[in-house]
Amino acid sequence: MQEQKEKTATENKESFDEKPDYQEKITFLISTVAQGFILAWCLLVLSLGYIKLPNKLFGVDIPDQPRVDSTFAAGLLGNILGGLGISVNAAQGAKKKKKEGENGLNSNNYGGYQTIIIKQPIELITSKPDVIKVESTKPKS
Repeated sequence: MQEQKEKTATENKESFDEKPDYQEKITFLISTVAQGFILAWCLLVLSLGYIKLPNKLFGVDIPDQPRVDSTFAAGLLGNILGGLGISVNAAQGAKKKKKEGENGLNSNNYGGYQTIIIKQPIELITSKPDVIKVESTKPKS
């Protein structure tokens, strides 16, 4: 009897720990819709920074529009896109790699070896080294 109570207790704990499938779907849909609204708002605010509305629209006078500060919207847009798996700075990484290739920098390190390309002919002349004996200036003890 005691074993049966323990089994039902562990089954109840497991059922509380796991969310039902429909709750996960609803949570996913709500978060996706919220991200979509925030994404649309950010794009609208960023677009309004570049658009000047006419002074009169549909018979309604529109006052002068102040310049919109889009810093917050741009930061929020970057975070939302990052959460969706879209990297905004991917193009900058490609530009850095291209510049390194143009400058002759070797971005691949193969165990400390580096390839050097010399475009002018170089002539190496070697001679035997002279051996010179140097006396110590310290007194011998």
